[in-house]
Amino acid sequence: MSKVLGKKGEKKGRNPGGQNSSRLPPALSIPQVFITSEDDSTPPPIHKEGFPMNMMPQSQGYTKDDDAASTAPLLDSGATTPLCEEPTVPYADMGTFLASSQKLKSEISSEEICLSSFDADKDLETCSKESEGENQLNLPDYPFVKWPWKYIRVISTLTAVLAIVACFSSSATLIAHLPRRCDPSTEWWQGKLFYEIFPASFNDADGDGIGDLRGITMKLDYLQKQLHVDALRLSSICEANNYPEHYLDIVNASKVDPHLGDVNELRVLLTDLEKRNMSLILDIPVDRIPGVIGNSKVADKQHLLVENVLRFWLLQGVHGFYLKGLDTFVHQPDLWTCVAQWKTLVDSFSSRFSKRRVLVVSSDFIHQYSLQHPLLIRNLLNQVDLLDHNLNLERPARLEEQIRDGLIWDSDVDKPWIMWNVGTVGKSRLANSLEESNGCVFPLGVLMLALCLPGSASVLYGDELGLLSTTNSSISELESTSVMQWDSHCVDSSLESFGKLSEIRKDALPLHINAILKYDNDVVESRSHNYAFKMLPNNTVVIERFYPRRHRYLLILNLGIRNVTHDLSKTYFGGFALVSSTGRKHGYVKLHELNLSPGEGLLLLLDK
Repeated sequence: MSKVLGKKGEKKGRNPGGQNSSRLPPALSIPQVFITSEDDSTPPPIHKEGFPMNMMPQSQGYTKDDDAASTAPLLDSGATTPLCEEPTVPYADMGTFLASSQKLKSEISSEEICLSSFDADKDLETCSKESEGENQLNLPDYPFVKWPWKYIRVISTLTAVLAIVACFSSSATLIAHLPRRCDPSTEWWQGKLFYEIFPASFNDADGDGIGDLRGITMKLDYLQKQLHVDALRLSSICEANNYPEHYLDIVNASKVDPHLGDVNELRVLLTDLEKRNMSLILDIPVDRIPGVIGNSKVADKQHLLVENVLRFWLLQGVHGFYLKGLDTFVHQPDLWTCVAQWKTLVDSFSSRFSKRRVLVVSSDFIHQYSLQHPLLIRNLLNQVDLLDHNLNLERPARLEEQIRDGLIWDSDVDKPWIMWNVGTVGKSRLANSLEESNGCVFPLGVLMLALCLPGSASVLYGDELGLLSTTNSSISELESTSVMQWDSHCVDSSLESFGKLSEIRKDALPLHINAILKYDNDVVESRSHNYAFKMLPNNTVVIERFYPRRHRYLLILNLGIRNVTHDLSKTYFGGFALVSSTGRKHGYVKLHELNLSPGEGLLLLLDK
């Protein structure tokens, strides 16, 4: 049953002026509020202050109903007439009003509030029906309202946190794996240090007076940790008559000479080299292979003999070959095709291993072939990875020319790299080249020259210790095959300086790289050498090495037999001393009055 807070009067009110009721204006629509209750049928008392329209002041969002206010004086002011002094209608705060009504509903035991506007002629029964639920205010029942939002919030938070952690972890991993330096990539033989060994004179492991392969294996720590060598080059180890005196008188090019050991010991040596990330190159005297020796041309039969020898040693795991004796066949125009087929065989083994297999030839052979077959020299160069170029220091005045003669073959990207050597088997040792000099100073100074030129470098065993040429009791024909003197007096001075120099060279890009390349869309746009050479009076050599965005290095070497003093301050102010062959110069060195003793070399890190 409905309870009425304000209801329509059943009788027409009289106005104070006693005017006729027939002059009253038509009935207006006045907002009414009905509250229904299923458990209470007693009408509530009617109070003016209980009327919902007067609960909120006008200043809080209600608008004044001027029509209702104009008719209020015409209504009967009896007890049954609603008191409407200033009727107002909710406007802006309708949501607040509805929320208050909902609260009121819960307080009066599920009473229903119906806010409706009806005409004055509409009877009470119509409004009662509406209040009973026909026009109740119902919010839409959206599906997402019933979702488990508590769990959704937890899952979303955890997902966001995990995503942030994953981003930070990925960033940290990428940063950790970024290269510390952005240097141009090089192969294992490019810009590296090679160490040439005559096995019979290096180290004797079994005490028979002749060095062997096991003796080389025992000295790998010395070669790696003290000299920082990257690869070994072994003179011929093939079985020969009366080895080692006549080591080139080969009887079986596919067998290790018994004086040196056997194939198993060679495999052990190769295994230990691989563990140290070092490599091994074998000298193969092509013109001394049985079946080839004595021939003036490499025909099909001789070509197959050489190919079989190369295949045998490749199967053992060697990393490349120095093809010697090709000068014998330099007159043969199609010799480059034979070398190309050998190169194809070598490349076929490169795919089986992590390191590529390489071919090395002498620059003297390349020079002679170019003179006789100038149109074919490019084809030959494309089959070679390294060119061994010897510097003759008996004529230091021609040193600049010798360097240019070597670099002329390294004038393009696809050309072989140069391997500089200042001492090799068959030539006089460095320590004997300048008799009046200190035997420890001069060899080290010259080795500094080889290690500071563009490309790779090769060092003959013992030169780092100032080993002198002596008559070997078993190898009388080769003075450079002196037995290694492990207790040399230069061990403390030269060895430490040489090891420091080779270590610096590994990390110093300007010292070991052979050129500066400029790219345009991954295509080489230009190529230029990264060195400057100058010969000063009294056979003093100055070599500057540089590379974009890197420190510059300066080598100053006295190849003369007298003390010299030079003023280089017009070009170079000074630099930090990295290596001194005498060990007497340290710290920052000014170049306005630089004094050098005979054979002394000085490597400086220049000011930026």
